Amino acid sequence: MKKGLRIVTIILAIIVILGLITFGVDYTRAKEGKNPIFCIKHPGGVIMDGGTTEYFGLGYKVIDFHTLAGFDDVKIGTWAMQYEDFEEEMKYYAEKYEERLWNDNMAATMKAVIIKVYETGLMVMQIDEDRSEVISLGIKEDIGFKKGQELLIHYNGMILESYPAQLGNVGKIEITKENSDVVIPDNILRTFYSFHEKVNITISELTNIGISLTITDTNEIPYDFAHSYIINKKVKNKDYTGKGQKIGEDTENSVAGFTRNRF
Repeated sequence: MKKGLRIVTIILAIIVILGLITFGVDYTRAKEGKNPIFCIKHPGGVIMDGGTTEYFGLGYKVIDFHTLAGFDDVKIGTWAMQYEDFEEEMKYYAEKYEERLWNDNMAATMKAVIIKVYETGLMVMQIDEDRSEVISLGIKEDIGFKKGQELLIHYNGMILESYPAQLGNVGKIEITKENSDVVIPDNILRTFYSFHEKVNITISELTNIGISLTITDTNEIPYDFAHSYIINKKVKNKDYTGKGQKIGEDTENSVAGFTRNRF
């Protein structure tokens, strides 16, 4: 009986010693910001916060933080240690991240006049440096944007090559003038305020000598279009010789040709 107790005590002592050794090694690595080597990875995988991973050792746990906000640290503790225990530190890094992002988004400025306001963005025309390029940008909140207002846009200096061109991260938008003196060219306005889908054409009257059309245009700027309409009138050609274009069967009631009248 005593011999069995002694064996159990030795085994427990070995486990404790091994636990202390592995803990010491992983603790040192954690302090150096390195991943543990005597742990197994949490079977649940990576936490969806940017890449944080949990590891389990002999009586201890390691959390390797990699959050989108920039919290990059390795924590070690008992199995009772939880991800939520470090919310204050993560919040601090999140605030610093927002501050860095804001500063990055204030690196450059652009003067522009609003062409059109959308629910989550603006279409503007750049008016500095003698340019009139059309630019698209997103907005976080609507501070009373209206067509024709003049703006000063703070952004990170990046302009994406697309049509329309797009600004990179936007930090701040100031309304500098309610009614800009800059005239937006008619061809640019028509691009965003005049669409053929908003033009409806219906036939009001159709006779053998003419046609009447009703055109309804619901565009803010009337759609600019012009079309030629042709009425084809089928006639019986008594002098058909069998040469040329033949329409239908060559019978007493067949139509052997046609003429066109333009209106």
